[in-house]
Amino acid sequence: MAARTGASVGVAVTITILGAMSLAFFVTTMVFYGNAQSAQSDLDAANEDVKQFVSPQEREHAAIRTIRDEASRERKTVVGYLATNTSELMQTVAGDSSMGMAELRERLAGIEGTEGLSLFGLIELRNDQIKQLDKELEASETARQSAQAASQAEAQRVAQIESEFDAAAQDMQRAVRGYGDSNKQVLDGVEGIQNKYGRQIEGLRNDFSSGTSRLQAANDELIQENITLQDQILRLLGMGSIASIAGLPEEALVDGLINQVNAIDNEVMLSIGREQKAVLGMTFAVYDDAIDIRADENGEYPAGKAVVEIVRVEQTFSRARVIQSSAGNPIVRGDVIANAIYDPTKTYKFVVDGLFDTDGDGIHSRFERETLEALIERWGGILVDEISGDTDFVVLGEKPVLPPQPGPGAPVASIQEYVRLQQEIQRYDDLMSKAEVTSMPLLNANRLQTLIGDFPN
Repeated sequence: MAARTGASVGVAVTITILGAMSLAFFVTTMVFYGNAQSAQSDLDAANEDVKQFVSPQEREHAAIRTIRDEASRERKTVVGYLATNTSELMQTVAGDSSMGMAELRERLAGIEGTEGLSLFGLIELRNDQIKQLDKELEASETARQSAQAASQAEAQRVAQIESEFDAAAQDMQRAVRGYGDSNKQVLDGVEGIQNKYGRQIEGLRNDFSSGTSRLQAANDELIQENITLQDQILRLLGMGSIASIAGLPEEALVDGLINQVNAIDNEVMLSIGREQKAVLGMTFAVYDDAIDIRADENGEYPAGKAVVEIVRVEQTFSRARVIQSSAGNPIVRGDVIANAIYDPTKTYKFVVDGLFDTDGDGIHSRFERETLEALIERWGGILVDEISGDTDFVVLGEKPVLPPQPGPGAPVASIQEYVRLQQEIQRYDDLMSKAEVTSMPLLNANRLQTLIGDFPN
């Protein structure tokens, strides 16, 4: 009995111990399971974190394994190793260890020549360019030194030439001043002689003119007395009277014809123009026919039936206004005209000097004087250099203006131009003085054009 009781107690204890152990095992299992779940969660989170740095596929790349091995040798993590190397790379390349790769790319994109080249390639290219520039700089420096030496030599040569030129210019200026003084003395002497003898010549001319007039009047009286005496002698001898003066043939006295008649404007067109040397303001007597221009027994010509005055001259005809007419005997086409002093065969001589403005631009010049001279020659006139006994007209433009006298250091060309202008002004004054002394007709450009009937359109 006691044995069964002890065995029962042992079984109960055993069962109790087994139950306690089972409970403890269950609790332990649950604890381990909870820890396992927590560890799995941490592992999953750690794997997700690792994926942000490197994916499972990238772990198998040779480059990643190389980086991992190098990091292991330096006892660093891969990330730490990469961070350290990146900082050192940025410090080396950009000088800023905190610079990111995006900023580095942006800065590299702004550098010319980085397209398609690595940094080492760009550096090598720049080194080659620097070497080439150094060579060019060395060559340029050599050329500059050569040019500087040549420039210094040329400057010395120019200085020598300027020195020689200044010496020659001073010699010429002294010579010109000497010539100017001599010329002034000669001009003063000539002017004195001209003034002295000009007055004497004017007095002699006046005396000659007065004497000629008196002699002409006396000669006319003697001729008339001679004619009267001859007439008396012939009458006494029974031979009748003679004509004192025989007139020219009628056809020789006709100077032109009336081509058209404009009774409304009181104008006529004449058959003579610039080619026949018709002159503005010239008047002509109008006759019905050439036979009407017949001298009477006293040698007098009859008055015309009308008088016309030229108001415009063209190349081959002229326009004239009627200034006098006869009632009941109008001017008709075909009438003849005559002027006792008109001579189309006469050639006029002109002396032209001064500055002219023929184109109306307000600028007087010597070149436009040539235009005026060509106009005179085209009209049929002759140009002469000096006033003489057969000169008909003197045409003077504006007097040249003399600039201030050049200084001692002035160029030779300026001195020569000054002397030339002095001579031109002296000639201008001499021509005007001679024209006034000799009572020569003095014209300007407008009066000349009026005289020859040339008016630009």
